[in-house]
Amino acid sequence: MTSQRFDLKNLRREAVRQHHAWRGFGVEHVIPASGDSFAYQWQSDLHFCALHDILLKDGGIMAGSDRENNQKDLRGSLTYVPAGADVRGWSDLADRPNSYVAIYFDPVALNEELGRRFPDDGRVRLYFRDPEVSANLRRFSILLTHADGADDLFAETLGLMTVLNLQRTTAEPPVGHPALARGALARVVDYVEAHLGDQVSLEDLAAAAGLSRYHFNRAFKAASGESPYQYVLRRRIETAQSLLAKQGSSVEQVAAAVGFRNASYFQKMFKARVGLNPSDVARLSR
Repeated sequence: MTSQRFDLKNLRREAVRQHHAWRGFGVEHVIPASGDSFAYQWQSDLHFCALHDILLKDGGIMAGSDRENNQKDLRGSLTYVPAGADVRGWSDLADRPNSYVAIYFDPVALNEELGRRFPDDGRVRLYFRDPEVSANLRRFSILLTHADGADDLFAETLGLMTVLNLQRTTAEPPVGHPALARGALARVVDYVEAHLGDQVSLEDLAAAAGLSRYHFNRAFKAASGESPYQYVLRRRIETAQSLLAKQGSSVEQVAAAVGFRNASYFQKMFKARVGLNPSDVARLSR
């Protein structure tokens, strides 16, 4: 990730932040103290988009030389700030649980990886609405705040789709990409089987196929009918069913053996796919 500057002034209490980064982008969930007041200035060589769950008693925001926007009910709205833009403002938060979730991404790195340029007029977009971008950022909010074991493969895919959704109104038409060649597909399958117990990333799978993450995601689905995340999840659950049938394998041991970070998330995903709890499968198999 590259540099950014976000200056806060007169902040009375520290905000609660959860942050995670992948190659080319990062996401964060921020909960400011209820009823706090502060001024801010933002400038970065990263693009930025935030989904707000914020209600203001008072406040204003200015982009460049534009007039100050004094909207107070920001709930469900998005703010998009492209790289290089200068945004500043002030907020007097309502006495309620306020928060926002944001994605920061490197346009140069992702333009190169996706194989196309995203024209950008440098225009800041304040308090707009887009159901797809909002849904993606809400998913990131859940990943960051619940920490229930969802893996990097899902997060990387979600991040790339969020960037594409943000840019779809100005992007060049996507260039078609053929299905993954048989040899490349075999390498990916072999890699997955050899690393079911590890944290498999989209970058790992794309490297096995010799493609960028974006092109690999499209080509793999064209070849297999499943996204990489769906395929890896299916193979983990199928392997878990076999392991649960063996005596002496606890649910916790099986979860770890097939790459789940914790047993509770494993049990949730297993039941969603199989219709039974892992412990039920183990008991019925003996």
